[in-house]
Amino acid sequence: MSDRRTRPGRLESISRRFWFEHESGHRLYPYRSVERNSGRWAFRVAPPGTGANKTINQTLLDDEEEVYRHVFSKGWSVRLCDAEGKRDGLYNKDGYSIVRTSES
Repeated sequence: MSDRRTRPGRLESISRRFWFEHESGHRLYPYRSVERNSGRWAFRVAPPGTGANKTINQTLLDDEEEVYRHVFSKGWSVRLCDAEGKRDGLYNKDGYSIVRTSES
């Protein structure tokens, strides 16, 4: 398992590849997080209709382009946070609280 001191924090792990704009006006970005059981540091995505907030239904991806394809081509949800690392959640590009994306 990785040493916590060598892993970047949430802010350092944010990808600027794409963003979603939340109804609050905040821009949300995909970020890497640690999967507790394996210690793997990756982006988290989930297919629609699976109870996506449950870890068991999420898929871990390492590549930003693969995350992009899952979100924009397949309609999957992705874990996002704002630039300060405070607002955090699993969002879909067509979700009710998302007003636009970098691809709109």
